[in-house]
Amino acid sequence: GGTPLASPQGIGGTLGGGLGRTKTALDDDRDDKKIGPCVKSGREIIQIQVGKAGCGMGHEFIRDLVEEHKIEYLNEELRGTCTATEAEAHIEAHLDVFFNEGLPSASRKTRYVPRCLLVDLNMQDLAQMTSGPLGHLYRPESIIGNDEGSGNCYAKAFHTEGPDLADNVLDLVRKETERCNCLQGLQFCHAIAGGTGSGLTSLLLRSLRDYLDRGSKCIMQTFTLVPAPGVSDITVEPYNAALAYQDLLEYTDQCFFFDNAALGDICQKSMGSEVPKRKEMNNIVALCMSGLTSGLRFKGPLNADLWKMHTNLVPFKNAHFLISSFAPLHSKAAKVYRQSGSVLDLAQQMLMKDNVTVKCDPLNPGDVHNNISRARILASWASWRGGFRTQEVDRILHSMTKPGSRFDIHYPDWIPNPIASNICMQEHVEYGSSVVYVANNTAVAEVVEHTAKQWDKLFSHASYLHMFHRDGISKDDMQESRGILQYVKELYSELARREDKILDDTGGRLQINDRAIDNADQENIATELKELLSDDMAIYMDRPPRAVR
Repeated sequence: GGTPLASPQGIGGTLGGGLGRTKTALDDDRDDKKIGPCVKSGREIIQIQVGKAGCGMGHEFIRDLVEEHKIEYLNEELRGTCTATEAEAHIEAHLDVFFNEGLPSASRKTRYVPRCLLVDLNMQDLAQMTSGPLGHLYRPESIIGNDEGSGNCYAKAFHTEGPDLADNVLDLVRKETERCNCLQGLQFCHAIAGGTGSGLTSLLLRSLRDYLDRGSKCIMQTFTLVPAPGVSDITVEPYNAALAYQDLLEYTDQCFFFDNAALGDICQKSMGSEVPKRKEMNNIVALCMSGLTSGLRFKGPLNADLWKMHTNLVPFKNAHFLISSFAPLHSKAAKVYRQSGSVLDLAQQMLMKDNVTVKCDPLNPGDVHNNISRARILASWASWRGGFRTQEVDRILHSMTKPGSRFDIHYPDWIPNPIASNICMQEHVEYGSSVVYVANNTAVAEVVEHTAKQWDKLFSHASYLHMFHRDGISKDDMQESRGILQYVKELYSELARREDKILDDTGGRLQINDRAIDNADQENIATELKELLSDDMAIYMDRPPRAVR
């Protein structure tokens, strides 16, 4: 494993406790002078990249960050320094979100180091990842690994080879937390099909959750590559994924799902790439990551942090598995046919099935005859980048969710404002005006169901169970993980079946809608609402007060 790093000159501070919050500007006028000067955000995020797939996704995200913040990485003498001009001071203002300050360069300019850990059980993959100019930005002590390998087995990474690396990671995270002014959160990049991304990430999630609950309160979020239908080169993938779901359910606050099948289709259909490359697919994940964190890194009329995002995206306990989309996604040839910076055009694209980064149908209309529930968008978040007016964004989003609109059937009436948003004034360095849309959609049950079906096929003949039993995971543990898959699927399926209206007044009289009542708690709530809305208790603003007898 790697050796823990001594504290460098940098941002300093106390133990990361509490949550950083900045005042948000709600005015439609986006003039720089009215929004105010840039200040240090004090809302740091620690990124942990686990396994080959996770390191690849995180590496492209770091590339996005250094290009957006104009950090030099090709010139060896200026490597790690910000090349922004005085007129671009806002680009350097919030670098502390993902970067530490290191020793000055030869030109005495501040050198920035990514606050990022790369962890793997294969040193060859780590060496290949960090061999290029961008890889030289990483602090050597932040590259942690060995050559033992996981053998594509969750159990080996979790119980046998992972604990030593986990201790080193915990030590580094502890020191990074102590240097943070106000730790905002930890985010993981990993895949749950292989052994390292599933087993070692699960071990880290457990260890870090125990530590952070004692020292500080921060968001734990993951960008997770899940198994995709028809795309797999690992036989025990369903077992690994099921065990990882158990830890994602218990130890994380929000999980953003991606899969190779959806990413490959986007590269082929939308971006015109005949043979999608891994770098292109990872770049789509990086676009979503940079868009979601843009409100932390740049100023805008509507700012956001991880806690605000979490509050708006997770309306029910344990329902924190999210699907993402990015717009615009198109080839260079098709770019000239798009209206640049149009809120309506971007809003239409972000809801398209073809732009979703995981294989499911987010706009499934359902089929009553075949007992297929329609997809319901429980909550969602739109992260806009560019010179948009808040009034225009609010108008477009309201028109998409109002009664009678095209998407009305997918937004339940019992969540009045299902699309929250933030606006960042800084456009994306490559795609310009853009939007990242994240939805807590019941269609995620399709993703979980795919893994469950593959798991059942393997387990029906007790295939490969000896591999997991050898490294400390029993048959009962495996069956428990299958129960977690069933729980998540039923959780989202039940939410998809919920009726819009608990109370029905179509007959001219307020009655409880029996189809919307599934349990005693809902019946009690419906009864209380009916009493509150009855003529004896309700207060109507358009009626004169009754005379006192």
